[in-house]
Amino acid sequence: MENAEERAYRHIISEILTGAYRPGDFLLELDIAPKLNMSRTPVSRALGRLVLEGFLNKMPKKGCYIPIPTPKDAEHVFTARQVAEGEAAALAAQYATDQEISFLESGRSKDHTAFENKDREMWANVNEEFHLSIAKFSGNQYIERWVKNMFWRSNIYIFYFDGFYKPTNVVVEHATPRQHEAIVRAIRERDPKEARKQMKLHIYTTFSKLLLN
Repeated sequence: MENAEERAYRHIISEILTGAYRPGDFLLELDIAPKLNMSRTPVSRALGRLVLEGFLNKMPKKGCYIPIPTPKDAEHVFTARQVAEGEAAALAAQYATDQEISFLESGRSKDHTAFENKDREMWANVNEEFHLSIAKFSGNQYIERWVKNMFWRSNIYIFYFDGFYKPTNVVVEHATPRQHEAIVRAIRERDPKEARKQMKLHIYTTFSKLLLN
C-alpha cells in the first residue's frame, strides 16, 4: 500500500500528464495537500523528491516549478541519457539475472496495451518501469542514480511534445514498443554491444521525433 508521500508523488506526476500543470507553473503544497486530504509534510517531501530527480526546479522563497523546456537543455539531457542508459543496457546484458530478464520480457505486452488504449498514465508508468529497471539491473548504483535523474528530466519534453500525450483522436505511430523489444532481446542474448546500440538508438529516436522533426 502506498504511503502518503508516494501518493502525493504519483498525484503530481498524474496532474502534469493530464495537463493540469504546464511549464513555468508553480506547484504549491497549500494547493495540493487539501486535494489529497493530507498534511503538507508528505506533499513537501514528494516535491523535494521530484526536484532531486530533476523533474522540477526550485526557486528560493517561491517554491517548486515545472522548468521551461529549451532546445539546448533537451539536447543535453537526451545526449546524457544515451551515454548513461546505453551503458546500463550493456551492463544489464552482462549481469542481469534470468529472472530480471524475464521480468523485462513480461512487461512488453503492457507497451502495446497502453498504446492501443491510448492510456497516457499507464504508458508513463510502463515506460518508467522499463528504463529504471534496466538501470537497476545494470548492478551499478551510480549509473542507476544518474539514469533516474535524467529520465525524469527528459519526461518534461516527452509529456509536452510527444503526440501520444496530446489530447487528440489521431492515432500516433510510435516506434517505442518494438524498440523496447529489441533492447530486451539483446539483453536476453547477452550481447552488450547490441544492447548498448539499441538503447542509444531508442533514445535518439525519441529525441529526434520530439524536437528535430
